[in-house]
Amino acid sequence: MFAVLSSIATEYHVLSLAAASVLGFAGCLFTIKLYGRVNSETGARRRLCLFLASIACASSIWGTHFITMIGHEPAVEHTFDVKLTILSFIVAFMMSGIGLFLATLRSLPLLIELGGLVVGLGIAAMHFTGMAAIIMPGVKSWDPGLIATSVVLGSLFGALALNRFARPGSRYRDVAASFCLMAAILCVHFIGMTSVTVIPVSGVELEPAALDKYTLLATVVLALVVLMLVVAAGYAIDAQGTRAAAEKYRYLALHDPITGLPNRQYLSQMISSRLAEMEESSNQAAVLFISLDQFKAINDLHGYGAGDEVLSAVSANILGNLAEDELLARFNGDEFVAFKGNVPNLNAAMLFAYKIREIILQPIHWNNYTLNLHASIGIAMFPDDSTDLDTLVLRAALAAKRAKRIGGHQIKTYVEGMEEANRRQAVIAADLKSAVSDGQLRLYVQPQNDARTMELIGYEALLRWEHPEKGLIGAADFIPIAERTGQILDIGQWVLEAACQRAISWDRSIPVSVNASPLQLSRSNYPAIVSQILIETGLPAERLEIELTESSIIEDHDRVLDAINALRDMGVRVSMDDFGTGYSSLNTLQNFPFDKIKVDRVFTQSIETDPRSRAIIRSAVLLGHSFKIPVLAEGVENKIQLDFLTEAGCAQVQGFLFGRPMPASDVPSNSEQALLTEELRTSLAETRQTGRDKQRVAS
Repeated sequence: MFAVLSSIATEYHVLSLAAASVLGFAGCLFTIKLYGRVNSETGARRRLCLFLASIACASSIWGTHFITMIGHEPAVEHTFDVKLTILSFIVAFMMSGIGLFLATLRSLPLLIELGGLVVGLGIAAMHFTGMAAIIMPGVKSWDPGLIATSVVLGSLFGALALNRFARPGSRYRDVAASFCLMAAILCVHFIGMTSVTVIPVSGVELEPAALDKYTLLATVVLALVVLMLVVAAGYAIDAQGTRAAAEKYRYLALHDPITGLPNRQYLSQMISSRLAEMEESSNQAAVLFISLDQFKAINDLHGYGAGDEVLSAVSANILGNLAEDELLARFNGDEFVAFKGNVPNLNAAMLFAYKIREIILQPIHWNNYTLNLHASIGIAMFPDDSTDLDTLVLRAALAAKRAKRIGGHQIKTYVEGMEEANRRQAVIAADLKSAVSDGQLRLYVQPQNDARTMELIGYEALLRWEHPEKGLIGAADFIPIAERTGQILDIGQWVLEAACQRAISWDRSIPVSVNASPLQLSRSNYPAIVSQILIETGLPAERLEIELTESSIIEDHDRVLDAINALRDMGVRVSMDDFGTGYSSLNTLQNFPFDKIKVDRVFTQSIETDPRSRAIIRSAVLLGHSFKIPVLAEGVENKIQLDFLTEAGCAQVQGFLFGRPMPASDVPSNSEQALLTEELRTSLAETRQTGRDKQRVAS
């Protein structure tokens, strides 16, 4: 050891030692950092980092050795062999690459240390190849003990370098590993240099083609600069690619892939900061929740490609018309959230909502189709409705849900109490889950009569829910909720089974009509279910009538048409319910083979006050005659309405005038029904006679 220290102190130039140490440590640190990147990458990026780490490691080993050698001042003049000098770098590169590769495998214990050991052996191999490149007029004598010591220490420090980096340790593991790797290089070099003794031989001339130490210095510096520039460029390119990938992943994480709009997470970041600024300045803002009304029908009729195109087109149209203080984000499915800052009042927020609704109304062209959309929009105001973004979005969504529930294509503002109503509906939805299994549903029926003879011609099946705490609940209060939650499938099947079972027990062959929901037609093999129930109950098919609303048909045109044809083929009649309330009732009648038209009660009940209702009823009757199918008017409550319907030619009627809904078990027998019919005729006749007497007196 004394000989090694003495050699360092007396035979080396201080500047060369300093330069070699700085360069070597920098190269070691760069090597360790690149080795860390190798472990975090995969595929081609992993191989690139391994290649760069190998170059960095070889450069630090080779550069440290030769810069130190150039500063060495032996007793004899010397030069360097070009080929062996180059070979020494290749040896360092190959051994470094093999060692670092082994250290990245980690499939077996101690592979990391084995890889470091190989790197240490590479340092020794490079050193002694470099020593062989020295040309001097003398004979070299080697000390095997010192050679072995240099190889062992170099290997151990190499293994320790990768061990300190790859195994759990302190946060300064990069520096510790770099010091260990530098120690491996220095131990091999200085002990290896001490292991050789040169015995001068006089009369030997150096080869003129060999490199002198100054030329070698320039060559080494130039080579190291080029190599480090290559490593640095590769590292920079890799780092840039990593940053670009990170930016891309961040963009994808914060934006919707279909529309390119900010998603819910990004919306929260953007708007929350804006709201915080506005809270300090006491400004107002509006949050809009936008729900597309017919989007599901577009997906069902034209496919998801059309749905994606609609979402993209709507987003692009709105974005192209937004002002600087207005934002748009896709919230979920066919739902969007818009934000407008610095809103002076609610009227300004309404104008913003109207603008967006008008944009959504613009037709969208797709594959030779023209697609038209409506939207239900809810508005919540900051800070009046809340200062919290999540609460504002929730309340705007409740307002949009209210707009959709009353027919869609509406703009509604949040009002206090909507949350309570929403909670009540959530409670009803939860309680509905056990309504069928716990036997809480009750079947009611309402009579349908001939408009002229008053004879009973059938019953419509109605539904009531006998809640264990809330008592009897009408269908209008829970059927829409059952539609939204999908529970209507079980409920609808129960009603159909109960109606058929009850009808088979009636005294005479009176038919029963049962409503079918859009969900039943779109999500189940409805004709097969009807057929099975008819077989199980024994009810003849001609005694069953299925009522469909126009919304059922709009949901899935082709599937509904197939269902109607299948039902009629088995003998079941199909009627169109709520005629006149849809968008295209005339077109629906033209395209679907109905057996009856049912005019909605809203027109019947306004006969006395609204001439348009009277015109619609007359038109419906004329259509029925043209299609050779009967027309039934719902909601008949008095003689004036009945007389108008009879005069207009309406064949069938239903309403409180003929009987209120009653439990299906209370359906009167034939004899009882005959008495009821006669009483009704007598009552109507007396009413008409009283009216004529009053007219006679008045005249």
